[in-house]
Amino acid sequence: MLCAQAPAPGPGSRPHMRGPAGNPDDNFEARLTKHLNLSAAQQNTVHTALAERRVATKGLGQQMQGLHSQMVTAVKNGDESSIEKITAEMGTLHQQEQTAHAKAMSKIYASLTADQKSKVGANLEVLMGHGFGPGFGPGRRGGPPPNGNSSSTTSQPGAVKQ
Repeated sequence: MLCAQAPAPGPGSRPHMRGPAGNPDDNFEARLTKHLNLSAAQQNTVHTALAERRVATKGLGQQMQGLHSQMVTAVKNGDESSIEKITAEMGTLHQQEQTAHAKAMSKIYASLTADQKSKVGANLEVLMGHGFGPGFGPGRRGGPPPNGNSSSTTSQPGAVKQ
């Protein structure tokens, strides 16, 4: 039974974020390159922006794990003041992570052509990490409907046709 179990993730690992190559950024770069047909210069910009983000966020995962452990202890002890303090610290780490991500995506977006920006879509789902997967493309997440208009009759999950 133990042989059939997957190995336990190491500290700071996020196995749900890992692609086949083991690095989610590599997977993201490859998908973005393929979807937007990035030039070599644009690929370099993507690679550099993601590397800068990794440097800016290095260690945040481990810090968050430490805070999570502290939170468990505070909850078990009913220590409300510690809960508030730890929650604020978690919020700061999350803010740092989101800021680094948005700055990297801003650099990538600035390197795109008008046509590529059109493919990314008005809501930037492709760059913000929500636009790849089954059903991605025009008329779905990340792009205008195939006919070029944005009427409310477009079939979207949860949308009501009128």
